[in-house]
Amino acid sequence: MLSLSLVNSATNILVGSITTKVFDAIVTTKLTQKQEKKKWIRDKKLNLFYQLSENILTINCNNIFEKQKTIKELSSKIILLTEDKNLKINLLNYAFILNEYESYKSDINLDQLNHELVQTLSKYIMKL
Repeated sequence: MLSLSLVNSATNILVGSITTKVFDAIVTTKLTQKQEKKKWIRDKKLNLFYQLSENILTINCNNIFEKQKTIKELSSKIILLTEDKNLKINLLNYAFILNEYESYKSDINLDQLNHELVQTLSKYIMKL
């Protein structure tokens, strides 16, 4: 009787231990995957912000049409990766203004516009 009780206890301990290990492994894997995904998105955003800022800061009246396509591509990638509605609106507005620049260039201060968007990007980066 005593040996049967010890065997049952040992079996219960072994089953409990295995169950705990499996549960820990599953939970740890899920948490790790979630953290890695967040890190990947953050790194991707930072890289895109860097590239976009670089293109914005080097744009001028002479190269606006060359830079416009790159800026739109980078902006669209950022829009896909972010949930911030204000940032999305700012990027879409900036792209629209670049499209209309030739028609309204006397009314648009491109340097100020660029500076404001880079400041917006900088504030968003600080939130990451």
